[in-house]
Amino acid sequence: MTGLLISVTALLASVAILLLGHGLQLTLVPLYAVSLDWAPELIGYTGSSYFMGLVVGCLTIPRLVARVGHIRVFAVLIAAATAALLFIGIVDQFWFWMLSRAVSGWAFAGVYMVIESWLNEKTAVEHRGSVLSIYIMITLVSICIGQLLIGFELGFPGLFMLAAALLVLGVVPIGLTSSSLPGPIPVVKFRLARVIAASQVAMVGAFFGGLVTGGFWALGPVVASVNGLEKEQIGMFMAVTILGGTVFQFPVGRLSDRIDRRYVIAGLALLGLLTCLSATVLLSFSPGLIYATMFLFGGMTFPLYSLCLAHANDNTSLSLMEIASGVLMMNSAGSIFGPLIVAFLIGYTNHALFIVSAGALALLVCWTLYRIQFHDVARDHFEPFVAVRNTSLEIVEMISEDGDQPRQDIVTED
Repeated sequence: MTGLLISVTALLASVAILLLGHGLQLTLVPLYAVSLDWAPELIGYTGSSYFMGLVVGCLTIPRLVARVGHIRVFAVLIAAATAALLFIGIVDQFWFWMLSRAVSGWAFAGVYMVIESWLNEKTAVEHRGSVLSIYIMITLVSICIGQLLIGFELGFPGLFMLAAALLVLGVVPIGLTSSSLPGPIPVVKFRLARVIAASQVAMVGAFFGGLVTGGFWALGPVVASVNGLEKEQIGMFMAVTILGGTVFQFPVGRLSDRIDRRYVIAGLALLGLLTCLSATVLLSFSPGLIYATMFLFGGMTFPLYSLCLAHANDNTSLSLMEIASGVLMMNSAGSIFGPLIVAFLIGYTNHALFIVSAGALALLVCWTLYRIQFHDVARDHFEPFVAVRNTSLEIVEMISEDGDQPRQDIVTED
């Protein structure tokens, strides 16, 4: 195991450095828009544009990698992401921001794909679970720390340069690696109606989970700002939410391995609903109480994606990759709509994020309880819960038992 970790050190180092910069820009861009006196609706549109780019990246990057190779694509993606970030700091035109955020989402979809495909190739089947856990932990911790960098007294130009520098430095470890290139990246290909019919709770849960987390990622800093938090406090506001999502992933997953996952999904959504309702009151109290509330908010909402993927895979004969494609696309659709709805309501109330999240989670609770009441679950293809991020399908291939076997509905190019 030690030798394996040494062999993937360059990849993990690239992940850590890149996501420090990415974590910083996730908070920096909305706060910069606030400083320019942009309307919340415009900030929400740019957030949705990022997630639209993410979807396009999931659909197009695998074919690009097949044509020109992983290293070249990785370098191009980082160059595009860095340029998009710097242009946002230079040009304050709305439509230019829309384009730049879409390019950023497209680029980071590809970055995740390339790194995860490399990890998949370098890791033997018996060690994939351990390497996956380390990878997930590094990604979440790096993004979490990246949020805190917003507190540096560098001014907005300095923070943009710091984020850009971290993105560029992230290329160095993976660019110098002598590891063999991985195989083709799986292309997202599935039949939506068939996937939805296979697991309605999972698809609905993935959509509403994406709606909640998409609203948080795009407008969390704005919500914190309009509720009176200072810049360094906003970084902590974002960081503790991510930390909560990290801490709760594993106990929630272990519980779902022991009982019907739908009960866990409904219970998590209900607790998330109560947390959102509490947040509408507690945001006017001390920062410590706000941080505790956001820790719970992250803990109740971030694990929903992994839970929905695990539940969908339990109760269907479809391939894991087809199910994962459906869950990823439904989650991405929710992430596109979330910022739009939150941005529309934030002009009427400072608690828009929590009101929208509460509504989405309430609908998820009702739908899940209805399905529990009238539809049994077979768990014919049960596999233990594994925490995953909604980034690409490569991470799903790492946990698939037949990851080295041909899979239906996956297109590769020679």
